[in-house]
Amino acid sequence: MDGSLSERQKKEEAYHDNIYKNGAEFEVTRIGGGEYYDYFWKAVGDVDGKNILDFGCGNGWVSIKYAKNGAHVWGFDISGELIEKAKKWIMKEGLSESITLEKMAAENLAYEDNFFDLIVGSAILHHTELDITLKNIDRVLKPDGKAIFIEPMNQNIFLQLWRKMTPNRRSPTERALTKSDLLLIEHVFPRASFTFFGFLSIFTAGLLVFSPQSRIVATVNNWLDEIDRHIFQFLPFLGRFGAVIVLELKKG
Repeated sequence: MDGSLSERQKKEEAYHDNIYKNGAEFEVTRIGGGEYYDYFWKAVGDVDGKNILDFGCGNGWVSIKYAKNGAHVWGFDISGELIEKAKKWIMKEGLSESITLEKMAAENLAYEDNFFDLIVGSAILHHTELDITLKNIDRVLKPDGKAIFIEPMNQNIFLQLWRKMTPNRRSPTERALTKSDLLLIEHVFPRASFTFFGFLSIFTAGLLVFSPQSRIVATVNNWLDEIDRHIFQFLPFLGRFGAVIVLELKKG
């Protein structure tokens, strides 16, 4: 597959391979108390018997979670280092018959048309050429299938400043989603729905990154998450200034 990678994809591959070779963690979407993850899992629902694609599977923990709940799981990642790590973990869990992983780029999906009931991913779309990736997602989803993603947004000036101040926490080619990206998503998936998180809670996001075990910071984040929920409920136009978006893309 390496020969078919674009220069952009090669940079992503090298970045993530290097991080895991050195035993470090890359910055995932981690703003506030993780309320968006609770929403994400509820949106996924029952996976028993479903064909699921773990989109950017990383070390495989999500694939393992779904396989243990009865799903037939396929997964891919652009990082060969991560794929090997995931395969070892899956073998240790005795789930090799339920999970198939491959090294692959999101823009070059090698799966059959209309194959997956569900596609899931976290902080992955913004690493890709979005227009090509969306068309691939649409192609491999079953007619009534859906895709659910957690992604970072880039409409908030404070987040823009944070990213400029911490460039080494991200790959050189990733780009958080913008309003124009959401319009593109709606063009490919007219039935798409967006749920936003992390408005006031972005002000404690930096503290969480550097002090993840702080109970005080976690408590403040929980309060701000609750306030954010009410803000977005009564002033939905502020959603686009949130730090995190959960995308629900329905085919058909």
